[in-house]
Amino acid sequence: METSLRFDSAQRKLFLHAKENFVSDDNVVLTVSGKIATDDGRFSGKAKLRRKFFPEINTRVDMGAKYESDIEQLSYGASARKTFELSSDGLLSVDLKAAYAYAPGRKAHMWKSKLELSQKIFNFTEDQDLRLQLGYDLANKQPYGQIRENNWTLNTNFRDTWSISYDL
Repeated sequence: METSLRFDSAQRKLFLHAKENFVSDDNVVLTVSGKIATDDGRFSGKAKLRRKFFPEINTRVDMGAKYESDIEQLSYGASARKTFELSSDGLLSVDLKAAYAYAPGRKAHMWKSKLELSQKIFNFTEDQDLRLQLGYDLANKQPYGQIRENNWTLNTNFRDTWSISYDL
């Protein structure tokens, strides 16, 4: 089980987050995640069931359903990811990501489309790996970035929001 402490500038709350993936031999994945606010004990959770397809190297397609407890919404969707390695060692890459979801209860269509440049730096300092990521969210028309070190992650949209997490 993956657990972390998370804080973001929008909600201004600290959360204890947990996530577990259950994977079958035929690439069906059940992901269960939840978070508890440390100030008032409020809980929210998600359950996602999806099938992963790998049509070629560095390409992934997912199809499935997701339920979110905080908004009581069931949605169905598909997503795809294609990675282009820019260096022979695979440490510099560009990812193209796209996703579409439909929530029948709200008759809502949601889509995401992102372009990401990632650089991995192994042994940045002794026993410390680093990953730098710059991206552009086409759906929201805004850039974003991430710096990830072994246990710490800092996310930002370079304007008004940021979040930080520590993996326990």
